Amino acid sequence: MPDEAQELRIAALIDALDQEHARVQKAIKALNATGARLEQTVAQAARLSMQEALQGLQGELERAQRVVIDLQRLSLWRAAWQHAMVALVAIVITLIAVSWYVPSVADMQALRTEKSQLEASIADLEQRGGKLQISHCGPERRLCVAVQDYAGIYGKAGDYRIAKGY
Repeated sequence: MPDEAQELRIAALIDALDQEHARVQKAIKALNATGARLEQTVAQAARLSMQEALQGLQGELERAQRVVIDLQRLSLWRAAWQHAMVALVAIVITLIAVSWYVPSVADMQALRTEKSQLEASIADLEQRGGKLQISHCGPERRLCVAVQDYAGIYGKAGDYRIAKGY
């Protein structure tokens, strides 16, 4: 009987091993099912977490976009303002330069009147000897006048001659 007892023991051990194997197989199946459920739960939680984060970021992105648009508008107005100020300064400088260097209408009229008067005076002087060619002559540097020798000699003492150009 020792063989029979041993066979019974082996049979009992095999039966226990089969039961344990079945239990391990069942546990593995349960573990696999739990892993699959856990994987789904983790994926769903990650998806929800990502959606919430993206929704939060969407609001931040929209706000940042509005800030960028506002900055662009401000930059455009600022540049326009700067260009307008530069143009205004250029106009003011030009007006100051013109008023500084260009005579006024009254000054130009006065200069025209003075020019007319000077031209009349020059014409009068030319008629009365203003074209005389005058120089300094002799060792004493006395005043002398250019004369026309071929025009003749005049006066009782012959001391007059016609000035050159008349």
